[in-house]
Amino acid sequence: MRVRVYDPAERLCFQSELYALFYSGIFERCLILRDGMLRCFPRFFQETSSGQYQTQTSFIDPDFPKDWLCFTNGDLADFPNFPRRLPEDNWEAFRGYPWVWEDRKTVKALLSGASVPLVQTQFADKAVSSMLPGWNYVTTQAEADSLLEQTEDFHDSVLVELRYISGSGKTDRGIRISDHIRQVTMLFHSDWCPPLELVFEAVKALDLRPAGNNVRSALMEATLRVRDAAVFFCDGDDEGNEAAYPGTKILAYSLRWRFLPEESSTTSK
Repeated sequence: MRVRVYDPAERLCFQSELYALFYSGIFERCLILRDGMLRCFPRFFQETSSGQYQTQTSFIDPDFPKDWLCFTNGDLADFPNFPRRLPEDNWEAFRGYPWVWEDRKTVKALLSGASVPLVQTQFADKAVSSMLPGWNYVTTQAEADSLLEQTEDFHDSVLVELRYISGSGKTDRGIRISDHIRQVTMLFHSDWCPPLELVFEAVKALDLRPAGNNVRSALMEATLRVRDAAVFFCDGDDEGNEAAYPGTKILAYSLRWRFLPEESSTTSK
């Protein structure tokens, strides 16, 4: 499961795989691997001025891996050294890969605030990647530029379809309000390249501006920018001013894309 993390010590954002979660709510800690080091980052932080809690670690993928374990405080009788932030037995204490939980020495060190080299753990040979096969991911500006090059900067491209999935909806228990998916899928057609499918995940903002009457809707060009472990896309030249751009634009924490068969007239499911 991929996450975007803000590191206040270095004043920068980065993306990583999530190995485990400790505790719940405002006490939640995210086990992250960066530059070969495992470390727990807070899920939320409290602003000094307002006292309000803001997200420090954002989930990109909407679902936890299927093979994760989940333990509550009441399940931890065999781990007396596990520090409980909340005393109630039903509070979640650990969610993560089984092999993370089995390395009790590493877990104890991480919960004490230490950074642990991955090579010194019992799961050093466990490869973790939630990136989907068959897709190209845009995580650097070089990868963004490569997509623009392969699509001729979206010149003469047309937006065929745009679909947004929130994560909220009706279930057998009633309406679920969660907005945990926040995914936008776009399909573009062009004479310069095959049909192109873009999938933006962990969407922060979307502004759709269809062409007006008697206005040609084909794009002249597009902007694709990677900054602060986030992706910005718009259907023209924003001249470096993302906020003021008047056309269709989107800001998200992840972008993956692929070319589709020529006969594709709609996005995949």
